[in-house]
Amino acid sequence: MNILSLLAQATPPPVIEAETTIADQSFWSLVWDADPVVKFTLLVLMFLSVVCWAIIFYKYKQIKQAQHHSQSFWNFFAQSKSIQDVLNLANRTGPLYEIFSVGMQMVGQLKSKGNTGNGKRDYLIQKLAQAREEEIYKLEQYTPFLATTASAAPFIGLFGTVWGILTAFWTIGKEGSTSLATVGPYISEALIATAIGLAAAIPAVIAYNHFVHRTKVLVKMMDLFSDDLILKIEEEAAV
Repeated sequence: MNILSLLAQATPPPVIEAETTIADQSFWSLVWDADPVVKFTLLVLMFLSVVCWAIIFYKYKQIKQAQHHSQSFWNFFAQSKSIQDVLNLANRTGPLYEIFSVGMQMVGQLKSKGNTGNGKRDYLIQKLAQAREEEIYKLEQYTPFLATTASAAPFIGLFGTVWGILTAFWTIGKEGSTSLATVGPYISEALIATAIGLAAAIPAVIAYNHFVHRTKVLVKMMDLFSDDLILKIEEEAAV
């Protein structure tokens, strides 16, 4: 009887060993031991997330500076008595200043060529529109990547989830066991793919909508400023 008691103490039940193995699994160990396809999916999602955050920080700084410089320049332009006062402005940066600079270059060219008539105004408007489009391109640069990530990341994560669940079912058929110790790691790595996909998509869609709204505000400012600039050129420059 004593010998049986010693054997029972020396051999722990299999269920306890399985529970201990599951308890020892950590997040990083699940990722490291994941299926190669799931690993590749996680790497793609992490790459998208890192690039998106880099774009978010860059675009936030760029658009904030563009809005500040544009508002300051427009206020100075509106309060200036003449175009010459604007030309002497020290802070020469921002989308509105770039449009103003193109307008002044066109005024000089039209005067040097001696162009007259209604065609000169249309030509000036066309050049200002081209300058406006160039500034819009700078403001919208890289934002399509945010939209792409916001749309694709959940589906990429879903692909990793489906693959992990398929692996879990394949393991059940192979080992003939439906215990949590058997399928738990595969289901966990599948859910991790879903979580990382959402973690990449949610900031991307929020940032994209924010930048689109801020860009629309700047585009409206550029449109109104272009109209004011044309009127002021016609009044003072006599082109």
